[in-house]
Amino acid sequence: PVIFVANHQNAFLDAVVVICSSQRNPWALARANVFKKKWANFLLTSIQMMPVYRFRDGFDTLRKNGLIMDECAALLKQGKSVLIFGEGNHNEHYNLRPLQKGFARIAQAALEQNTAVQIVPVGIQYEAHRQFRSRVLVSFGKPIPLAKDYFTENPVQKTEALLNEVAAKITPLILTIPENNYETTWQRVQENRNQYPDLVTQLEHEQQLVDSVTSDPPTQKDSNVLQRSSLKNIQYVRSSLSKPVSGGETIFARLRLTIKFIFDKAITIYYTINHWPARAVVRSITGMEKLDPQFIGSLKFATGMVLVPAFYVVQVSLVALWSGSVWITLGYAASLPLSVALFKPQ
Repeated sequence: PVIFVANHQNAFLDAVVVICSSQRNPWALARANVFKKKWANFLLTSIQMMPVYRFRDGFDTLRKNGLIMDECAALLKQGKSVLIFGEGNHNEHYNLRPLQKGFARIAQAALEQNTAVQIVPVGIQYEAHRQFRSRVLVSFGKPIPLAKDYFTENPVQKTEALLNEVAAKITPLILTIPENNYETTWQRVQENRNQYPDLVTQLEHEQQLVDSVTSDPPTQKDSNVLQRSSLKNIQYVRSSLSKPVSGGETIFARLRLTIKFIFDKAITIYYTINHWPARAVVRSITGMEKLDPQFIGSLKFATGMVLVPAFYVVQVSLVALWSGSVWITLGYAASLPLSVALFKPQ
């Protein structure tokens, strides 16, 4: 049995990316207020999510957390897994907030039922929390096994030690920007960072940038990191400009760039025309004034998963009625997801 303990920078999308990244298909704990509507309660329960109550949900509701803890312990006893976001709240800032005792209490409840459990630290690192087609890295740390007698002696001290150990193992899996001068540090990281296809390399690169920006005074090594990062693109441009090319190569290169420019513009126009209805609805939902900013990325994902296929069905049906051709209809249907794959957001 495994208790996954992850950081929390988005809303329910955090649970989705962890569940999709693990073969254990864990049950996830989520804030209780999203379960209030009957349809939401049915939907969330069907995808193995359970409510956890906070003080703001009402003092009386806190008693229900005991039942949730027992239910989690029962799931662990059956050999299943549980996912909990250790910070107890969400925030877009790239750092780990103090961990709460919830996962330790679940572990203690499981151990009281003679169920040995493992705590697995999880780091969720978003390239951008709200941007379309941005990347996310989900990293699983080394498990922390808990013996059945772990909490027998000095349970308070053992709980505090467990919180510190889990936090220490999550921190290397994510980008950590100190709250002191957060915006300035993040801006400098964005200005100097490079893009890497491998997300592990990307994370290591950004961690080095944060170290170089926040070190006071900066060491020679830190200065070198910033210099290498900021000069990389300049050196690339210089090498490209200084490379001798023949007249034929110049013409061919310009022709290739022109064709690529026209192709990309055509894809952008085609994608925009065919997806503006769904995008307009998504914008209206995520643009609501009282919406928690951390829900924007999650709602974009959820509404997109539902609305885009629904609009596809309507659009393909209209093309079928208009054309009366099976081949035109099939071609149009295939072009819709293909345009999404080829579209390059700015």
